[in-house]
Amino acid sequence: MYLGRITGAAIAAFSAVLMTSSAPVAAADYVLRFGSINAVETASYAKVLEPFARAVEQESAGRIEVALKPIGGYGKPADLFNMVEKGDIEIAATVQGYNPGRFPQSSVMELPLMYENSIAGTEAMWSLYKEGLLDKDYASVKVLGLYVLPPYGIFTTGKKIAALKDLRGMRMRTPSPTVGLALARLGAIPIGVPVNLVGEAIANGTLDAIAYGWDSATTTKGAGDKMLIEQVSVLVDANFAAPALMVVMNRAKWEALPPDMQALLDKHSPDFVGGNARIREEMEAATKKKLQADPRYTYVGLSDEQRADMQRIITPAVADWKAAMAKLGIDGEKLLARAHELVQQFKVAAK
Repeated sequence: MYLGRITGAAIAAFSAVLMTSSAPVAAADYVLRFGSINAVETASYAKVLEPFARAVEQESAGRIEVALKPIGGYGKPADLFNMVEKGDIEIAATVQGYNPGRFPQSSVMELPLMYENSIAGTEAMWSLYKEGLLDKDYASVKVLGLYVLPPYGIFTTGKKIAALKDLRGMRMRTPSPTVGLALARLGAIPIGVPVNLVGEAIANGTLDAIAYGWDSATTTKGAGDKMLIEQVSVLVDANFAAPALMVVMNRAKWEALPPDMQALLDKHSPDFVGGNARIREEMEAATKKKLQADPRYTYVGLSDEQRADMQRIITPAVADWKAAMAKLGIDGEKLLARAHELVQQFKVAAK
């Protein structure tokens, strides 16, 4: 009799466990599909995007699910911004330059030799946005973060670069139209290629060189089983220019969130600005030092005289940019002057 009672209780307890374990996990109130141009292995994905997603989920007590996916997870890199606008996904971390003409005000931060490191450049860009000088670029979306990458190097597939004139005639990948204007002034032939197609463009001979980040070249997949860095051999420390990037959210989805959930996203979005810049700068410096010592590559540093010459050669590109802004009704002179002021301000603070 006693044994029977024990057995019955055990069966009841076991049944309860089964019911609990098989019960569906409560669905989140809000699912935010988050597309990225970054691979899982990159510092931006692992140290910025992933921590953001997990922090928001945890602090929302399960009310928000951030369905983050790496490059290609939701669509092609060049399509992500349009997908956010249309509501196909809720959030995207992408590049303004993939949508030529859509972000004219932000292009001021892509002008060559604008900043020396991504920390000063990013803080300057974020300040421009907060001051309302970039507002028209992002009227259709909610901005969670804006930042710039460390100034790019110029990497060739084999051509030796002893002087700036050696860049003439080289078919070079440009990350944005604004950077392309400056490359053209140096005599290169700028070609816009999305990040996921750069490796194949090198392999089939479309590109002779790329304007690209040092660390990004080691983490971006190229053709076949190679990384991009394995498809180039001459590394020019040009410290030239880099694209602006953004993390944006569909405006309607943002406005549909309750105030406490909006506040939670706003709380963590600064990591897309300063945090991202610091991590990228650290990774860039470490990778550059490593590659400079790697005997497989020819490292080319520019002298002070060559840098001054570069500044002189590309100056007309800035005038071209101002003229293009004027046609759009944008005071490029005022925007550029303020950008320079902020870069200098944050350059001092970054030291």
